[in-house]
Amino acid sequence: MRIDLLKNQILTEKGRLIELLYDEDLVQAGEQLYDGGAVHDISKLEANLFIARVRDGKMYEVEVQSPFAKKQKTSCECTFFAQNKVCRHVVALLFALRNAVSDQPSAAEKTGKPKAPAKPISLNVAHILDEISHEELVSFVRNYARNDKKFATQLKVNFARKIDLVDNVDKYRNLLNSLVKPHTGQASKANASEIRGAALVLEEFADQISDCIALRQFREAFDILNSAFAKLEYIRHHYAAQSDNLASLGVTYHRITKELLAEKLPPELRAEIREYLLDLALRSYYHYRSIHLNLLSILAAELKNNEKSGIIDRAHELSQGRQGEERALLMAIYFSLHGRYGRSEADLVKKSSVSLVRICDHLLEAGDDALALKMLSHAYDPRHHDKDIAARLIFLYVRLNDHTRLEEIAVRAYQSSADIKYMDILKREISTETYAAILTKLKVDLLAEKADPNLLIRLYRKEEDWAGLMSYLEALGSVEMLMQYDGLLYKFQRPKLIEVYTKLIVGYLEDHIGEHTYQYLSNIKVHIAHQQMDALERKVREVLHEKFAHRPALLEVFG
Repeated sequence: MRIDLLKNQILTEKGRLIELLYDEDLVQAGEQLYDGGAVHDISKLEANLFIARVRDGKMYEVEVQSPFAKKQKTSCECTFFAQNKVCRHVVALLFALRNAVSDQPSAAEKTGKPKAPAKPISLNVAHILDEISHEELVSFVRNYARNDKKFATQLKVNFARKIDLVDNVDKYRNLLNSLVKPHTGQASKANASEIRGAALVLEEFADQISDCIALRQFREAFDILNSAFAKLEYIRHHYAAQSDNLASLGVTYHRITKELLAEKLPPELRAEIREYLLDLALRSYYHYRSIHLNLLSILAAELKNNEKSGIIDRAHELSQGRQGEERALLMAIYFSLHGRYGRSEADLVKKSSVSLVRICDHLLEAGDDALALKMLSHAYDPRHHDKDIAARLIFLYVRLNDHTRLEEIAVRAYQSSADIKYMDILKREISTETYAAILTKLKVDLLAEKADPNLLIRLYRKEEDWAGLMSYLEALGSVEMLMQYDGLLYKFQRPKLIEVYTKLIVGYLEDHIGEHTYQYLSNIKVHIAHQQMDALERKVREVLHEKFAHRPALLEVFG
Protein backbone atom coordinates (compact mmCIF):
# COMPACT_ATOMS: atom_id res chain seq x y z
CA MET A 1 0.00 0.00 0.00
CA ARG A 2 1.35 3.48 -0.83
CA ILE A 3 2.56 5.46 2.21
CA ASP A 4 0.84 8.62 1.04
CA LEU A 5 -2.54 6.87 1.14
CA LEU A 6 -1.88 5.84 4.75
CA LYS A 7 -0.85 9.38 5.59
CA ASN A 8 -4.00 10.89 4.15
CA GLN A 9 -6.13 8.47 6.17
CA ILE A 10 -4.33 8.74 9.51
CA LEU A 11 -3.81 12.49 9.56
CA THR A 12 -7.57 12.92 9.60
CA GLU A 13 -7.71 11.08 12.96
CA LYS A 14 -6.96 12.46 16.43
CA GLY A 15 -5.43 11.02 19.58
CA ARG A 16 -2.47 9.04 18.21
CA LEU A 17 -0.82 8.66 21.66
CA ILE A 18 -0.68 4.87 21.88
CA GLU A 19 1.45 5.03 25.04
CA LEU A 20 -1.31 6.80 26.97
CA LEU A 21 -4.10 4.52 25.86
CA TYR A 22 -2.70 1.12 26.85
CA ASP A 23 -0.89 -0.54 29.73
CA GLU A 24 2.85 0.20 29.80
CA ASP A 25 3.89 -3.47 29.61
CA LEU A 26 1.55 -4.02 26.66
CA VAL A 27 2.94 -0.95 24.88
CA GLN A 28 6.52 -2.14 25.39
CA ALA A 29 5.69 -5.62 24.08
CA GLY A 30 3.91 -4.20 21.01
CA GLU A 31 6.71 -1.74 20.30
CA GLN A 32 9.29 -4.55 20.52
CA LEU A 33 7.33 -6.55 17.94
CA TYR A 34 7.16 -3.53 15.65
CA ASP A 35 10.85 -2.68 16.09
CA GLY A 36 11.72 -6.31 15.35
CA GLY A 37 9.97 -6.19 11.99
CA ALA A 38 7.09 -8.44 13.04
CA VAL A 39 4.38 -6.45 11.18
CA HIS A 40 3.86 -7.61 7.59
CA ASP A 41 1.55 -7.02 4.63
CA ILE A 42 -0.36 -3.95 5.81
CA SER A 43 -3.41 -3.52 3.60
CA LYS A 44 -6.35 -1.15 3.48
CA LEU A 45 -9.55 -3.07 2.84
CA GLU A 46 -11.98 -0.14 2.93
CA ALA A 47 -12.27 3.31 4.43
CA ASN A 48 -10.63 3.39 7.88
CA LEU A 49 -10.11 -0.43 7.94
CA PHE A 50 -6.56 -1.79 7.98
CA ILE A 51 -5.41 -5.40 8.07
CA ALA A 52 -1.94 -6.88 8.60
CA ARG A 53 -0.14 -10.04 9.69
CA VAL A 54 2.02 -9.99 12.84
CA ARG A 55 4.61 -12.67 13.43
CA ASP A 56 4.89 -13.68 17.12
CA GLY A 57 5.95 -17.31 17.10
CA LYS A 58 3.30 -17.81 14.43
CA MET A 59 1.43 -15.42 12.16
CA TYR A 60 -1.64 -13.64 13.59
CA GLU A 61 -4.11 -11.73 11.42
CA VAL A 62 -4.90 -8.33 12.96
CA GLU A 63 -7.55 -5.78 11.97
CA VAL A 64 -7.88 -2.16 13.08
CA GLN A 65 -10.76 0.12 12.12
CA SER A 66 -10.42 3.89 12.69
CA PRO A 67 -6.95 3.42 14.23
CA PHE A 68 -6.71 6.56 16.39
CA ALA A 69 -10.30 7.61 16.90
CA LYS A 70 -12.64 7.08 19.85
CA LYS A 71 -14.68 4.69 17.71
CA GLN A 72 -11.61 2.52 17.09
CA LYS A 73 -12.34 -1.21 16.71
CA THR A 74 -9.75 -4.00 16.71
CA SER A 75 -9.51 -7.76 16.40
CA CYS A 76 -6.80 -10.43 16.60
CA GLU A 77 -6.72 -14.24 16.41
CA CYS A 78 -4.67 -14.70 19.63
CA THR A 79 -6.17 -16.02 22.89
CA PHE A 80 -4.97 -12.99 24.88
CA PHE A 81 -7.16 -10.72 22.72
CA ALA A 82 -10.14 -13.03 23.20
CA GLN A 83 -9.83 -12.60 26.96
CA ASN A 84 -8.78 -8.90 27.15
CA LYS A 85 -10.08 -7.28 23.92
CA VAL A 86 -6.56 -5.93 23.26
CA CYS A 87 -3.14 -7.51 22.71
CA ARG A 88 0.46 -6.72 21.75
CA HIS A 89 -0.23 -7.64 18.12
CA VAL A 90 -2.86 -4.86 17.84
CA VAL A 91 -0.46 -2.39 19.49
CA ALA A 92 2.32 -3.40 17.07
CA LEU A 93 0.06 -2.63 14.09
CA LEU A 94 -0.90 0.74 15.63
CA PHE A 95 2.81 1.60 15.92
CA ALA A 96 3.27 0.62 12.28
CA LEU A 97 0.35 2.79 11.15
CA ARG A 98 1.47 5.76 13.23
CA ASN A 99 5.08 5.53 12.10
CA ALA A 100 3.99 5.25 8.48
CA VAL A 101 3.10 8.95 8.82
CA SER A 102 6.08 10.00 10.94
CA ASP A 103 8.47 8.40 8.43
CA GLN A 104 7.43 10.97 5.76
CA PRO A 105 9.81 13.95 5.39
CA SER A 106 8.55 16.99 7.27
CA ALA A 107 8.19 20.46 5.81
CA ALA A 108 11.34 21.58 7.62
CA GLU A 109 13.32 18.71 6.10
CA LYS A 110 12.05 19.58 2.63
CA THR A 111 13.09 23.25 2.97
CA GLY A 112 16.40 22.43 4.64
CA LYS A 113 15.59 24.29 7.87
CA PRO A 114 17.08 22.88 11.15
CA LYS A 115 14.76 20.49 12.98
CA ALA A 116 13.97 21.03 16.67
CA PRO A 117 14.90 18.18 19.09
CA ALA A 118 12.18 15.53 19.21
CA LYS A 119 10.04 15.48 22.31
CA PRO A 120 8.76 12.22 23.80
CA ILE A 121 5.18 11.42 22.83
CA SER A 122 4.19 9.94 26.18
CA LEU A 123 5.22 9.75 29.81
CA ASN A 124 6.77 6.41 30.81
CA VAL A 125 9.20 5.08 33.40
CA ALA A 126 12.18 4.95 31.03
CA HIS A 127 11.78 8.65 30.14
CA ILE A 128 11.42 9.65 33.77
CA LEU A 129 14.55 7.80 34.91
CA ASP A 130 16.52 9.36 32.05
CA GLU A 131 15.45 12.88 32.95
CA ILE A 132 15.32 13.18 36.76
CA SER A 133 18.35 13.61 39.03
CA HIS A 134 19.65 11.09 41.56
CA GLU A 135 18.58 13.35 44.42
CA GLU A 136 15.04 13.61 43.07
CA LEU A 137 14.77 9.83 42.75
CA VAL A 138 16.10 9.23 46.28
CA SER A 139 13.67 11.77 47.71
CA PHE A 140 10.75 10.12 45.91
CA VAL A 141 11.70 6.60 47.10
CA ARG A 142 12.13 7.79 50.69
CA ASN A 143 8.76 9.53 50.77
CA TYR A 144 6.95 6.68 49.00
CA ALA A 145 8.42 4.06 51.34
CA ARG A 146 7.36 6.15 54.33
CA ASN A 147 3.73 6.10 53.18
CA ASP A 148 3.46 2.63 51.61
CA LYS A 149 4.29 -0.35 53.84
CA LYS A 150 4.31 -2.89 50.99
CA PHE A 151 6.70 -0.79 48.95
CA ALA A 152 8.96 -0.29 51.98
CA THR A 153 8.98 -4.04 52.67
CA GLN A 154 9.82 -4.91 49.07
CA LEU A 155 12.59 -2.33 49.11
CA LYS A 156 14.11 -3.92 52.22
CA VAL A 157 13.73 -7.46 50.88
CA ASN A 158 15.39 -6.62 47.56
CA PHE A 159 18.32 -4.71 49.02
CA ALA A 160 18.82 -6.29 52.48
CA ARG A 161 21.89 -8.17 51.27
CA LYS A 162 23.49 -4.87 50.22
CA ILE A 163 23.41 -3.53 53.77
CA ASP A 164 25.85 -5.05 56.26
CA LEU A 165 24.69 -4.58 59.88
CA VAL A 166 26.26 -5.43 63.20
CA ASP A 167 23.87 -8.41 63.44
CA ASN A 168 22.73 -9.52 60.01
CA VAL A 169 20.51 -12.27 61.42
CA ASP A 170 18.48 -9.64 63.28
CA LYS A 171 18.18 -7.71 60.02
CA TYR A 172 16.16 -10.50 58.43
CA ARG A 173 14.37 -11.48 61.64
CA ASN A 174 13.08 -7.96 62.26
CA LEU A 175 11.96 -7.65 58.66
CA LEU A 176 9.92 -10.85 58.93
CA ASN A 177 8.53 -9.88 62.35
CA SER A 178 7.27 -6.63 60.83
CA LEU A 179 5.12 -8.73 58.49
CA VAL A 180 3.83 -11.31 60.99
CA LYS A 181 4.27 -10.41 64.63
CA PRO A 182 4.93 -13.09 67.28
CA HIS A 183 1.61 -14.77 68.08
CA THR A 184 0.70 -13.65 71.60
CA GLY A 185 -3.07 -13.54 71.33
CA GLN A 186 -6.05 -12.79 69.12
CA ALA A 187 -5.15 -9.09 68.97
CA SER A 188 -1.78 -9.84 67.38
CA LYS A 189 -3.12 -12.45 64.96
CA ALA A 190 -2.13 -11.79 61.34
CA ASN A 191 -4.80 -11.72 58.65
CA ALA A 192 -4.83 -13.71 55.41
CA SER A 193 -3.38 -10.82 53.41
CA GLU A 194 -0.44 -10.48 55.79
CA ILE A 195 0.24 -14.23 55.64
CA ARG A 196 0.16 -14.07 51.85
CA GLY A 197 2.64 -11.18 51.93
CA ALA A 198 4.92 -13.08 54.32
CA ALA A 199 4.82 -16.13 52.04
CA LEU A 200 5.95 -14.00 49.10
CA VAL A 201 8.86 -12.60 51.13
CA LEU A 202 9.85 -16.09 52.32
CA GLU A 203 9.81 -17.25 48.70
CA GLU A 204 12.07 -14.33 47.74
CA PHE A 205 14.43 -15.15 50.63
CA ALA A 206 14.59 -18.80 49.49
CA ASP A 207 15.75 -17.58 46.06
CA GLN A 208 18.30 -15.32 47.71
CA ILE A 209 19.66 -18.21 49.79
CA SER A 210 20.07 -20.29 46.63
CA ASP A 211 21.85 -17.36 44.95
CA CYS A 212 24.19 -17.03 47.93
CA ILE A 213 25.01 -20.74 47.82
CA ALA A 214 25.73 -20.52 44.08
CA LEU A 215 28.03 -17.53 44.72
CA ARG A 216 29.63 -19.39 47.67
CA GLN A 217 28.47 -16.67 50.06
CA PHE A 218 27.75 -19.26 52.74
CA ARG A 219 27.67 -16.92 55.73
CA GLU A 220 25.10 -14.69 54.04
CA ALA A 221 23.07 -17.77 53.03
CA PHE A 222 22.94 -18.92 56.66
CA ASP A 223 22.10 -15.44 57.95
CA ILE A 224 18.95 -15.44 55.79
CA LEU A 225 18.14 -19.10 56.48
CA ASN A 226 18.51 -18.58 60.22
CA SER A 227 15.58 -16.18 60.40
CA ALA A 228 13.49 -17.29 57.42
CA PHE A 229 13.30 -21.03 58.18
CA ALA A 230 12.21 -20.49 61.78
CA LYS A 231 9.64 -17.88 60.73
CA LEU A 232 8.22 -20.20 58.08
CA GLU A 233 7.70 -23.02 60.58
CA TYR A 234 6.26 -20.57 63.11
CA ILE A 235 3.67 -19.32 60.60
CA ARG A 236 2.79 -22.86 59.50
CA HIS A 237 2.15 -23.80 63.14
CA HIS A 238 -0.11 -20.84 63.95
CA TYR A 239 -1.94 -20.10 60.68
CA ALA A 240 -3.98 -22.17 58.23
CA ALA A 241 -3.99 -19.52 55.48
CA GLN A 242 -1.84 -20.23 52.42
CA SER A 243 -1.33 -23.80 53.67
CA ASP A 244 -0.50 -25.25 50.23
CA ASN A 245 1.92 -22.45 49.40
CA LEU A 246 3.58 -22.69 52.82
CA ALA A 247 3.84 -26.47 52.50
CA SER A 248 5.66 -26.02 49.20
CA LEU A 249 7.97 -23.50 50.85
CA GLY A 250 8.62 -26.01 53.63
CA VAL A 251 9.91 -28.50 51.05
CA THR A 252 12.04 -25.75 49.48
CA TYR A 253 13.65 -24.71 52.78
CA HIS A 254 14.49 -28.29 53.74
CA ARG A 255 15.99 -28.82 50.29
CA ILE A 256 18.18 -25.70 50.34
CA THR A 257 19.30 -26.61 53.89
CA LYS A 258 20.57 -29.93 52.51
CA GLU A 259 22.23 -28.08 49.62
CA LEU A 260 23.98 -25.71 52.02
CA LEU A 261 25.30 -28.55 54.19
CA ALA A 262 26.49 -30.38 51.07
CA GLU A 263 28.93 -27.53 50.36
CA LYS A 264 32.49 -27.39 51.67
CA LEU A 265 31.79 -25.06 54.59
CA PRO A 266 34.26 -23.62 57.11
CA PRO A 267 34.22 -25.91 60.18
CA GLU A 268 33.01 -23.18 62.54
CA LEU A 269 30.13 -22.24 60.21
CA ARG A 270 29.12 -25.89 59.78
CA ALA A 271 29.06 -26.32 63.57
CA GLU A 272 26.94 -23.17 63.91
CA ILE A 273 24.45 -24.39 61.29
CA ARG A 274 24.17 -27.80 62.96
CA GLU A 275 23.52 -26.19 66.34
CA TYR A 276 20.83 -23.96 64.85
CA LEU A 277 19.10 -26.83 63.03
CA LEU A 278 19.03 -29.02 66.14
CA ASP A 279 17.54 -26.16 68.15
CA LEU A 280 14.87 -25.59 65.48
CA ALA A 281 14.16 -29.34 65.28
CA LEU A 282 13.26 -29.37 68.98
CA ARG A 283 11.01 -26.30 68.99
CA SER A 284 7.32 -26.94 69.62
CA TYR A 285 6.22 -25.18 66.45
CA TYR A 286 8.47 -27.26 64.17
CA HIS A 287 6.34 -30.17 62.95
CA TYR A 288 7.52 -33.39 61.33
CA ARG A 289 5.70 -33.98 58.07
CA SER A 290 8.04 -36.04 55.89
CA ILE A 291 10.25 -39.10 56.35
CA HIS A 292 12.43 -37.74 53.53
CA LEU A 293 12.77 -34.09 54.51
CA ASN A 294 13.03 -33.35 58.22
CA LEU A 295 15.72 -31.71 60.28
CA LEU A 296 16.66 -34.77 62.36
CA SER A 297 17.28 -36.87 59.25
CA ILE A 298 19.19 -34.02 57.59
CA LEU A 299 21.39 -33.68 60.68
CA ALA A 300 21.90 -37.43 60.98
CA ALA A 301 23.11 -37.58 57.37
CA GLU A 302 25.82 -35.13 58.39
CA LEU A 303 27.24 -37.38 61.07
CA LYS A 304 29.15 -40.62 61.25
CA ASN A 305 27.38 -43.63 62.78
CA ASN A 306 29.17 -43.28 66.12
CA GLU A 307 28.15 -39.60 66.30
CA LYS A 308 24.42 -40.06 65.80
CA SER A 309 23.43 -41.09 69.34
CA GLY A 310 22.39 -37.56 70.32
CA ILE A 311 20.12 -37.21 67.28
CA ILE A 312 18.64 -40.67 67.90
CA ASP A 313 17.88 -39.73 71.52
CA ARG A 314 16.18 -36.52 70.39
CA ALA A 315 14.02 -38.48 67.93
CA HIS A 316 13.00 -40.87 70.71
CA GLU A 317 12.13 -38.03 73.10
CA LEU A 318 10.12 -36.17 70.48
CA SER A 319 8.20 -39.32 69.51
CA GLN A 320 6.98 -39.62 73.09
CA GLY A 321 5.85 -36.00 73.25
CA ARG A 322 4.01 -35.60 69.96
CA GLN A 323 0.60 -37.02 69.12
CA GLY A 324 -1.23 -38.74 66.25
CA GLU A 325 0.34 -39.02 62.82
CA GLU A 326 3.36 -36.94 63.84
CA ARG A 327 4.18 -39.46 66.55
CA ALA A 328 4.04 -42.32 64.02
CA LEU A 329 6.40 -40.42 61.72
CA LEU A 330 8.81 -39.59 64.54
CA MET A 331 8.87 -43.21 65.63
CA ALA A 332 9.67 -44.19 62.04
CA ILE A 333 12.51 -41.64 62.04
CA TYR A 334 13.74 -43.00 65.37
CA PHE A 335 13.69 -46.64 64.23
CA SER A 336 15.33 -45.71 60.93
CA LEU A 337 18.17 -43.84 62.67
CA HIS A 338 18.40 -46.46 65.42
CA GLY A 339 18.64 -49.23 62.83
CA ARG A 340 17.50 -51.99 65.21
CA TYR A 341 14.20 -53.59 66.10
CA GLY A 342 13.86 -56.11 68.88
CA ARG A 343 11.72 -56.87 71.89
CA SER A 344 12.28 -53.51 73.61
CA GLU A 345 11.44 -51.62 70.41
CA ALA A 346 8.31 -53.76 69.93
CA ASP A 347 7.24 -52.93 73.49
CA LEU A 348 7.79 -49.26 72.70
CA VAL A 349 5.34 -49.49 69.81
CA LYS A 350 2.73 -51.24 71.97
CA LYS A 351 2.96 -48.56 74.64
CA SER A 352 2.81 -45.69 72.17
CA SER A 353 -0.78 -46.26 70.94
CA VAL A 354 0.55 -45.85 67.42
CA SER A 355 -0.21 -48.29 64.62
CA LEU A 356 2.84 -50.32 63.68
CA VAL A 357 1.49 -50.38 60.13
CA ARG A 358 1.61 -46.55 59.91
CA ILE A 359 5.21 -46.58 61.14
CA CYS A 360 6.11 -49.17 58.53
CA ASP A 361 4.37 -47.20 55.80
CA HIS A 362 6.73 -44.30 56.51
CA LEU A 363 9.71 -46.66 56.42
CA LEU A 364 8.54 -48.12 53.12
CA GLU A 365 8.16 -44.60 51.73
CA ALA A 366 11.78 -43.95 52.72
CA GLY A 367 12.91 -47.20 51.08
CA ASP A 368 13.95 -48.74 54.40
CA ASP A 369 12.57 -52.14 53.34
CA ALA A 370 14.79 -54.30 55.57
CA LEU A 371 13.68 -52.62 58.79
CA ALA A 372 10.01 -52.52 57.74
CA LEU A 373 10.18 -56.25 56.90
CA LYS A 374 11.68 -57.04 60.28
CA MET A 375 8.99 -55.09 62.13
CA LEU A 376 6.12 -56.59 60.13
CA SER A 377 7.46 -60.15 60.39
CA HIS A 378 7.85 -59.73 64.15
CA ALA A 379 4.23 -58.53 64.44
CA TYR A 380 2.58 -61.03 62.11
CA ASP A 381 0.73 -63.87 63.85
CA PRO A 382 -0.39 -66.60 61.41
CA ARG A 383 -3.05 -67.72 63.89
CA HIS A 384 -4.76 -64.32 63.83
CA HIS A 385 -4.86 -62.87 60.35
CA ASP A 386 -4.17 -59.11 60.17
CA LYS A 387 -4.95 -57.98 56.64
CA ASP A 388 -2.93 -54.75 56.90
CA ILE A 389 0.25 -56.48 58.04
CA ALA A 390 -0.26 -59.34 55.55
CA ALA A 391 -0.77 -56.91 52.68
CA ARG A 392 2.49 -55.07 53.42
CA LEU A 393 4.45 -58.29 53.89
CA ILE A 394 3.19 -59.56 50.54
CA PHE A 395 4.15 -56.20 48.97
CA LEU A 396 7.66 -56.52 50.39
CA TYR A 397 8.10 -60.16 49.35
CA VAL A 398 7.08 -59.21 45.83
CA ARG A 399 9.48 -56.26 45.80
CA LEU A 400 12.30 -58.40 47.23
CA ASN A 401 11.45 -61.30 44.88
CA ASP A 402 11.21 -63.69 47.86
CA HIS A 403 8.89 -66.30 46.36
CA THR A 404 9.23 -68.82 49.17
CA ARG A 405 7.86 -66.47 51.82
CA LEU A 406 5.39 -64.99 49.35
CA GLU A 407 3.87 -68.44 48.70
CA GLU A 408 3.63 -69.16 52.41
CA ILE A 409 1.95 -65.94 53.48
CA ALA A 410 -0.31 -65.58 50.43
CA VAL A 411 -1.79 -69.08 50.92
CA ARG A 412 -2.16 -68.51 54.66
CA ALA A 413 -3.78 -65.10 54.07
CA TYR A 414 -6.25 -66.68 51.65
CA GLN A 415 -7.16 -69.44 54.09
CA SER A 416 -7.73 -66.86 56.82
CA SER A 417 -9.62 -64.27 54.82
CA ALA A 418 -11.11 -66.07 51.77
CA ASP A 419 -9.96 -63.03 49.76
CA ILE A 420 -9.08 -64.30 46.29
CA LYS A 421 -6.75 -61.32 45.61
CA TYR A 422 -3.97 -63.10 47.55
CA MET A 423 -4.10 -66.00 45.10
CA ASP A 424 -4.23 -63.56 42.19
CA ILE A 425 -1.00 -61.92 43.37
CA LEU A 426 0.64 -65.31 43.84
CA LYS A 427 -0.39 -66.48 40.38
CA ARG A 428 1.03 -63.31 38.83
CA GLU A 429 4.41 -63.54 40.57
CA ILE A 430 5.36 -67.21 40.32
CA SER A 431 5.64 -69.72 37.49
CA THR A 432 2.59 -71.54 36.11
CA GLU A 433 3.95 -74.91 37.21
CA THR A 434 4.65 -73.75 40.76
CA TYR A 435 1.23 -72.14 41.05
CA ALA A 436 -0.48 -75.34 39.82
CA ALA A 437 1.38 -77.39 42.43
CA ILE A 438 0.44 -74.95 45.21
CA LEU A 439 -3.18 -75.03 44.09
CA THR A 440 -3.30 -78.82 44.13
CA LYS A 441 -1.80 -78.98 47.63
CA LEU A 442 -4.16 -76.28 48.89
CA LYS A 443 -7.19 -78.19 47.63
CA VAL A 444 -6.02 -81.36 49.36
CA ASP A 445 -5.35 -79.49 52.62
CA LEU A 446 -8.73 -77.77 52.59
CA LEU A 447 -10.55 -81.03 51.99
CA ALA A 448 -8.60 -82.74 54.76
CA GLU A 449 -9.26 -79.91 57.20
CA LYS A 450 -12.95 -79.77 56.25
CA ALA A 451 -12.48 -76.03 55.92
CA ASP A 452 -15.13 -73.55 54.80
CA PRO A 453 -16.37 -74.93 51.45
CA ASN A 454 -16.33 -71.45 49.96
CA LEU A 455 -12.49 -71.42 50.06
CA LEU A 456 -12.29 -74.22 47.53
CA ILE A 457 -15.33 -73.08 45.57
CA ARG A 458 -13.77 -69.62 45.04
CA LEU A 459 -10.59 -71.27 43.76
CA TYR A 460 -12.48 -73.49 41.33
CA ARG A 461 -14.47 -70.54 40.06
CA LYS A 462 -11.37 -68.33 39.77
CA GLU A 463 -9.60 -71.01 37.74
CA GLU A 464 -12.78 -71.75 35.79
CA ASP A 465 -12.33 -75.39 36.74
CA TRP A 466 -15.99 -76.34 36.28
CA ALA A 467 -15.35 -80.09 36.35
CA GLY A 468 -13.45 -79.72 39.63
CA LEU A 469 -16.20 -77.54 41.08
CA MET A 470 -18.82 -80.07 40.00
CA SER A 471 -16.93 -82.96 41.63
CA TYR A 472 -16.41 -80.97 44.84
CA LEU A 473 -20.10 -80.07 45.13
CA GLU A 474 -21.00 -83.70 44.49
CA ALA A 475 -18.64 -84.72 47.30
CA LEU A 476 -20.24 -82.17 49.64
CA GLY A 477 -23.64 -83.81 48.99
CA SER A 478 -25.62 -80.66 49.70
CA VAL A 479 -28.45 -79.56 47.42
CA GLU A 480 -28.35 -76.12 49.09
CA MET A 481 -24.67 -75.64 48.06
CA LEU A 482 -25.43 -76.98 44.60
CA MET A 483 -28.25 -74.48 44.16
CA GLN A 484 -25.80 -71.59 44.75
CA TYR A 485 -23.69 -72.43 41.70
CA ASP A 486 -25.92 -74.44 39.37
CA GLY A 487 -26.46 -71.43 37.10
CA LEU A 488 -22.83 -71.67 35.95
CA LEU A 489 -22.63 -75.43 36.02
CA TYR A 490 -25.82 -75.80 33.94
CA LYS A 491 -23.92 -74.01 31.19
CA PHE A 492 -20.59 -75.85 31.44
CA GLN A 493 -21.38 -79.18 33.18
CA ARG A 494 -25.04 -79.82 32.30
CA PRO A 495 -25.11 -83.66 32.09
CA LYS A 496 -23.11 -84.04 35.32
CA LEU A 497 -25.18 -81.38 37.09
CA ILE A 498 -28.43 -83.17 36.16
CA GLU A 499 -26.97 -86.46 37.32
CA VAL A 500 -25.88 -85.04 40.70
CA TYR A 501 -29.16 -83.17 41.23
CA THR A 502 -31.31 -86.27 40.66
CA LYS A 503 -28.97 -88.40 42.77
CA LEU A 504 -29.22 -86.00 45.74
CA ILE A 505 -33.01 -85.61 45.39
CA VAL A 506 -33.58 -89.35 45.23
CA GLY A 507 -31.32 -89.93 48.24
CA TYR A 508 -33.17 -87.33 50.30
CA LEU A 509 -36.62 -88.63 49.42
CA GLU A 510 -35.65 -92.22 50.19
CA ASP A 511 -34.55 -91.15 53.66
CA HIS A 512 -37.41 -88.74 54.47
CA ILE A 513 -41.17 -88.76 54.48
CA GLY A 514 -43.82 -86.35 55.60
CA GLU A 515 -44.76 -82.72 54.95
CA HIS A 516 -41.22 -81.36 54.87
CA THR A 517 -40.39 -83.52 51.82
CA TYR A 518 -43.05 -81.66 49.83
CA GLN A 519 -41.54 -78.31 50.92
CA TYR A 520 -38.08 -79.62 49.99
CA LEU A 521 -39.25 -80.50 46.45
CA SER A 522 -41.27 -77.30 46.12
CA ASN A 523 -38.21 -75.14 46.90
CA ILE A 524 -36.18 -77.01 44.28
CA LYS A 525 -38.98 -76.63 41.72
CA VAL A 526 -39.20 -72.86 42.24
CA HIS A 527 -35.40 -72.50 42.01
CA ILE A 528 -35.12 -74.59 38.83
CA ALA A 529 -37.90 -72.58 37.19
CA HIS A 530 -36.23 -69.30 38.18
CA GLN A 531 -32.93 -70.44 36.66
CA GLN A 532 -34.77 -71.62 33.55
CA MET A 533 -33.11 -75.06 33.67
CA ASP A 534 -35.77 -76.85 31.62
CA ALA A 535 -33.70 -79.98 30.92
CA LEU A 536 -33.11 -80.44 34.63
CA GLU A 537 -36.80 -79.96 35.42
CA ARG A 538 -37.78 -82.61 32.86
CA LYS A 539 -35.23 -85.09 34.26
CA VAL A 540 -36.37 -84.61 37.86
CA ARG A 541 -39.98 -85.11 36.83
CA GLU A 542 -38.99 -88.28 34.94
CA VAL A 543 -37.06 -89.69 37.91
CA LEU A 544 -39.90 -88.92 40.33
CA HIS A 545 -42.38 -90.84 38.15
CA GLU A 546 -39.93 -93.70 37.78
CA LYS A 547 -38.93 -94.12 41.43
CA PHE A 548 -41.77 -92.61 43.48
CA ALA A 549 -44.95 -93.57 41.63
CA HIS A 550 -46.20 -94.94 44.95
CA ARG A 551 -46.02 -91.43 46.46
CA PRO A 552 -48.41 -89.43 44.24
CA ALA A 553 -48.23 -86.33 46.45
CA LEU A 554 -44.56 -85.95 45.48
CA LEU A 555 -45.37 -86.26 41.80
CA GLU A 556 -47.87 -83.43 42.05
CA VAL A 557 -45.10 -80.97 43.06
CA PHE A 558 -43.44 -81.26 39.64
CA GLY A 559 -46.72 -81.80 37.79
